Amino acid sequence: MEPSDFFDLLWEGAWEATFDISGFGVQVQDFATGRHDPEGQQRILAGLLDARVDAIAVLPAHACSLNGLIDLHVSRGTPVITFHSDAPQSRRSAFVGPDPFQAGALAGEVLAKLMGGRGRFVSFPGPPELYHLARRYEGFQAALGRHGGHLKEVARATRLDCLDLPAIVRRCDGVYVGDEEILQVAEALERLALTMPCVGFSNTERLQRFLRHGAVSAVIDESRYQQGYFAVQKAYEASLKKGRSTLSGVRIPSTVVFAANASEAIGEDSLNGAFEMLVRQRTEILQSYREELEAANAMLRSLAVTDPLTGLLNRRRFEEALEQEVARARRYGAFSLLMIDLNLFKRINDTYGHRAGDEVLKTVAQVLQSCCREMDTCARLGGDEFAVILPHTDFHGAAVVRDRILDRIGHAAVLMGGQEITVTLSIGVAAFTGSATTAAELVAAADAAMYRAKQASRAEVA
Repeated sequence: MEPSDFFDLLWEGAWEATFDISGFGVQVQDFATGRHDPEGQQRILAGLLDARVDAIAVLPAHACSLNGLIDLHVSRGTPVITFHSDAPQSRRSAFVGPDPFQAGALAGEVLAKLMGGRGRFVSFPGPPELYHLARRYEGFQAALGRHGGHLKEVARATRLDCLDLPAIVRRCDGVYVGDEEILQVAEALERLALTMPCVGFSNTERLQRFLRHGAVSAVIDESRYQQGYFAVQKAYEASLKKGRSTLSGVRIPSTVVFAANASEAIGEDSLNGAFEMLVRQRTEILQSYREELEAANAMLRSLAVTDPLTGLLNRRRFEEALEQEVARARRYGAFSLLMIDLNLFKRINDTYGHRAGDEVLKTVAQVLQSCCREMDTCARLGGDEFAVILPHTDFHGAAVVRDRILDRIGHAAVLMGGQEITVTLSIGVAAFTGSATTAAELVAAADAAMYRAKQASRAEVA
């Protein structure tokens, strides 16, 4: 991009980052094109296909004209960082820059407040093929749309020379400028001796005079220094991480600049500001890694205690829960245990296949969970064996739960290959009877009751 007053700080940031990483033996080569010269950028990117480069940082002059070349570089293993403008449909490795939609929305809110929430305005959003300008304007329109139609756009031009500016602004109450033409607009307003709310982007030393004199009311500053700095820094990071991990981008926050804080806003674009953002970014990355690690550990803990097919607790966790419930019941009272076994499960597997058997097991698990309370413990012990621990439940209450499960499983349909599979269960109930009862004794009692139920069901079939 051609260095001009509008991009001075962007270039300063890039050069500062180049200087910082040169101590690590890193060489940064710069290529300049005209401000709106996508063809020139295409020639440069095409020429770099045969060069040995580790990463590329590019400020796209067009929303999509570079996408094919960016994709080609990435497919060859060269990370590409886009900054300030973006190429979101490409495979670029990361984007460094502001959120243009939010920046535009901030401009819209500022202009709406300066205009008192009503009136007529003219807008110069800039070339629509530039992605960040188009997104800024979308955010700007979204913000004004929240004011109930009291703010009316009477003219819009992608170039300043598209309109008779003196004639238009005399009929308006406000001006929005989405690109660097804010300087020309400010000069025109000052020349015409017109004072009205005027909001644009990017705080520069040349623009501060217009802020002080009131020709420009406010500027949404997107910290171009930090964009340039982090574009180079991210390209270096991408070369280090090549082929090992996904590279995250950097979103630069936008701020509102008025005459009172114009000098301070430029001061914040110093290397100290960039370094502070780098520290914040690193902290956020570490926090993200920690959250990912905690989530992975939680997943591992879950896998260690749950049955992967049904999602119920596994045998090990069931045995731990049962021991805990026995210890609790010795002090506070009754609880009951259900031992559950599928009838003729082997026949289901042999007739319909193991996939059908898995669906039956998952259906049983769903029925158990639907019939039990949140405080109850449902587990798959292995094969077609299940168990349910019912805290604060005596034998009579457990029998009610047993009957509810049997009724619901009788209405549960398992379809496989157009055929409905009938599922029946045998359930044994045992209740905690006192301090002398152990977990093993309770399981044995419930198992015995379950086998009696199974024998009775077989007798009915016979």
